[in-house]
Amino acid sequence: MDNIEVLEKLDKGQIDFDEALALLSKNREGVRAAKGRFFKINIKDGARCFPIVIPLFLLKSCFSLGKAIIRFIPRDKRDDKLEEVCRILDKIDGRDIKRLVDALGRCKSYPLVHVEDGDTFVEISII
Repeated sequence: MDNIEVLEKLDKGQIDFDEALALLSKNREGVRAAKGRFFKINIKDGARCFPIVIPLFLLKSCFSLGKAIIRFIPRDKRDDKLEEVCRILDKIDGRDIKRLVDALGRCKSYPLVHVEDGDTFVEISII
């Protein structure tokens, strides 16, 4: 019996809460999903291909490190684009990045982005 059927029976009063909980727990035990371990960026420009594979656990560290390093650049040395990056990074909370990376780690292999422009394409996925 799948989870929807269990919940429908509970709603109709055919089973009580304890029975429903036991059935839902039993259904959960049998499910073992593959977990994503890497963030993959694949850039193809004509005949050239640039695969970049980053372990998910490094994403949190890299974000924090990048946010810290960018603060060491003196304001008078920053151009408009770098100032915009600083403003964006200041608005992103490290805990949100941690939650995002944790969620990506719980999902199985999954394509996130696919962009094509002529003979150039970019694919971002979790593997």
